[in-house]
Amino acid sequence: MKKIKNLTAAEAKEAFTKWEVKHPRHDDFDFNSAQIGNYKELFRLADRESIIDLIYDLFNYGFMAGYKQAEAELKVKIDKRMYSDMHRRLLELVYYLPFGYHAEYFYYIMVYSFKEGMLEAFYPKRIATPALEIRAKSKEKEARKKAEREERKRVVDEALKQYEQQKGGESA
Repeated sequence: MKKIKNLTAAEAKEAFTKWEVKHPRHDDFDFNSAQIGNYKELFRLADRESIIDLIYDLFNYGFMAGYKQAEAELKVKIDKRMYSDMHRRLLELVYYLPFGYHAEYFYYIMVYSFKEGMLEAFYPKRIATPALEIRAKSKEKEARKKAEREERKRVVDEALKQYEQQKGGESA
């Protein structure tokens, strides 16, 4: 589909007609007839530049109305998913936590706070899978560090043994 700014008036009208089938407008966010009558009077009295500004303002109003309608629809969708007022408060608490750019640390804390097996039992797969991957990577990292420590310890023990043998050979 072309960008809106590149559409002709006929293409824009056709695109809007197709779009409106899936996205109906609600009266709360639409112009009422009194406002349209006011604009009709302004069109009759205005020069070309004023008419273009007026059309631009109408488009801006349309985008603003669309944004507000989308926000209202999102609020309704969220309200359907809320189980209780406590659920809403918990969601808002998590949303407004002051982690900023470091939110991943909070996510990791939450992932590690669950006991083994609880993620799979209580959460959908799309939420549990990334958390389980994080835990698996962590376990791999811990195993790798443990192997490196044991290897270093073995090397140090070997060096100490050689040193003791050298020292013992010099004393004899």
